[in-house]
Amino acid sequence: MTSESGALLEIRNLKKHFRVGGGMFGSMTGKKEYLKAVDGISLSIEPGTTYGLVGESGCGKSTTAKMVLMLEEPTEGEIFFEGKDAINADKTEKRHYKSSVQAVFQDPWASLNPRMKIESIIAEPLEVNTTMTRGEIHTKVGEILEEVGLQQYQAELYPHEFSGGQRQRIGVARSLALNPQLIVLDEPVSALDVSIRAQ
Repeated sequence: MTSESGALLEIRNLKKHFRVGGGMFGSMTGKKEYLKAVDGISLSIEPGTTYGLVGESGCGKSTTAKMVLMLEEPTEGEIFFEGKDAINADKTEKRHYKSSVQAVFQDPWASLNPRMKIESIIAEPLEVNTTMTRGEIHTKVGEILEEVGLQQYQAELYPHEFSGGQRQRIGVARSLALNPQLIVLDEPVSALDVSIRAQ
C-alpha cells in the first residue's frame, strides 16, 4: 500500500492500546481491559517543516513518537514514509526507514552508553549504516560536535564528564550523524541549559 499525499511522513488513525489489569478475576470472567494510550491520531508532515505535538502529560505524545520510531507496534493504523507503507515494509525498506528517521530522547543519560566514549557513540550509526573509512568517520564526528556547540577534543570523553545539557547535545549530534530526513524529538529541550534553549 502507498500514499500519494506527497508528505514525508503520514500517519493514519494510529492507535496503541495496552492491556491492563485482569488478574485472577479478569481471567475467570474473560473480560479484558485496555488503556487507550493513543486512540486514532492522524497527521501529515511535509519535507523541511517542523511539527509540534502538544498535549498534557500522559496524553500519548511519547507513545506516538515510539510508534513512529518503530519502538512500539501500533494496535491499529498506518504509517507512510515517502509514500510507502513503513509498518509492512520489507527488510531493506525498514533499514532505510530506520536510518532516515532518527530520535532525540527526553533523558540523555538513559540514551547514552556510559562505557562508550562520545566519539564511539556518535560514530556507531555511521559504522553500521555507511561505508565510510575510520578517518572519514573521525572527521565527521568532529564536524557534528562543532555543529551542536561542543569541541572536537570532547569526543574522547565519557558521558558522565558532561553536564545534562551537554549530554542532550550529544544525543542531538548522534541523531544528525546519518543526515536523516526526519528527527523525532521527545521533549528535547527539557535537559538543555537555559542559554542553549534560547539558541
